[in-house]
Amino acid sequence: MNRAPDDLTLHLQAALDGELDAVGVMEIEAKLATDPERAAEYARLVALREAIRAHVPRETAPDALRARIISMTQTVGRAPAVSPQRLKPIGAPYRSLAASLMVGIVLGAGAYGLFIPPTADDDVQQAIVSGFIRGRLSGQPVDVVTSDRHTVKPWLAGKISGATTVVDLAPEGFPLVGGRVDVIGKTPVPTLVYQRREHQIALSELPALSDDVFGDPRRETRDGYSLLRWVDKGRVYMAVSDLPPAELDVFGAAFRKAAAAEREDAPKL
Repeated sequence: MNRAPDDLTLHLQAALDGELDAVGVMEIEAKLATDPERAAEYARLVALREAIRAHVPRETAPDALRARIISMTQTVGRAPAVSPQRLKPIGAPYRSLAASLMVGIVLGAGAYGLFIPPTADDDVQQAIVSGFIRGRLSGQPVDVVTSDRHTVKPWLAGKISGATTVVDLAPEGFPLVGGRVDVIGKTPVPTLVYQRREHQIALSELPALSDDVFGDPRRETRDGYSLLRWVDKGRVYMAVSDLPPAELDVFGAAFRKAAAAEREDAPKL
């Protein structure tokens, strides 16, 4: 007789799927720290997920479907000519139906990227995710291996212009692994790598655009990886990881808090 899953098992699966908020993730971690058997079960689930990501091809929409949607939108934009004698008033219920159909078409087309062209930010995000994947596959995610932020910061200063924000997050459960220099477009940018159990987080810091209005943290998923983006003091931070999204939110909050504290402690000129 199969045993029904208990609440903790269900919560483990929810954490794996990124369905828990930050508080829920922290509660799960506290329980796993005192239950080695469940911790091992969670590790097996994570390994299974990564194996599926690595070996099962991701489904994509067929070209025929994309062509049909484009054809539909073009047809909507070009109404056939009708003589005035054939025109009849449209009642309110039918106007509502037509509006609903238009909204559905626009939303469906938007989901396939038909109305929103790729932006420079999309290219940056893709480059950052690709860099994270390369680092994981190569087994060498950093150029300088150290947990000392006072070693990483001057090393990066010798490779790029401008100071890089480097904070110690080991007390929060995100020890520093080291740093590297990525090239986004033609611009070298600093990337820090932090550890979280068997997972890693790559955090890149870039100059903000003059019209960048995304000050609040914004989370996305790209190629199956969690991406967290925020703007602080004229700099854009992008963190990418295979962690559940809620745990990446915890990392982002911890980094922003530590960075703010470091600015407060810095000597005033």
